Amino acid sequence: MNPLTAYFPLKNKVALVTGAARGIALHIACALSAAGAHLAILDEREQEGRVIARLLGGKKDNVRFWQVDVSDNDAVQRVMAAVEAHFGRIDILVNSAGVDASNASAQELPLKHWEQAMQTNVNGSILCSKHVAPAMERAGGGSIVNVLSLCPMDGEQQEAADHAARATLRMGNAHAMRYAMQNIRVNAIHPGVVRPPALAAAMRRQDDLTQVLADRAELQMLTERGSAADVAAAILYLASDAGRFVTGSELVIDAGPCRCF
Repeated sequence: MNPLTAYFPLKNKVALVTGAARGIALHIACALSAAGAHLAILDEREQEGRVIARLLGGKKDNVRFWQVDVSDNDAVQRVMAAVEAHFGRIDILVNSAGVDASNASAQELPLKHWEQAMQTNVNGSILCSKHVAPAMERAGGGSIVNVLSLCPMDGEQQEAADHAARATLRMGNAHAMRYAMQNIRVNAIHPGVVRPPALAAAMRRQDDLTQVLADRAELQMLTERGSAADVAAAILYLASDAGRFVTGSELVIDAGPCRCF
């Protein structure tokens, strides 16, 4: 038997995924659940979140939904305590909740959209990480994965608020050394162009979706079009024992875009 096969299962682990009622985060939640993890789904969308929890958990109690605004400090603290009380521990946190602040440059962006993106995309991830750390320490360690964006890395000029928020979160990996003292790993992934509903809607506001994807594909070294499952696979690597020697890292999943142009 290949010893690597023992790395990826998450049996007896408890994973918490924010924003998991839809999009890439939903695929991430499905992958972690399929790997055997008990799953806490956090989202503001109560109806969708409860449906997902019911579909993944069936009649078992290994998948639960909690409604929460991740930018609300007190609410996040209460939910983290509730998750730990229900499952007995928390081993994995995937910070994937976020808002699309609109396809606007810094000059065109309304202040309220900027503030919303900062509160959810930045404050939300920081608050979740802050309040989950004690539970992870009590569990003997854990893994935090921040789902970011390629845009701060490749010079994208639009969607200024989202990109600034995601770029700010890159600094979160600077805390990896401090968290390492608690045996908590902190990593980030930068997904490229895949097709979750939010991205598709944003692209349709710009142009024909098929043409936009075709144009972006010309800048990629690989010809295959990525999917949310590819992002979920990377999360599984970083969350499981396969990534037990990885912290403070940023994993780019983008089919090798040619950033030299």
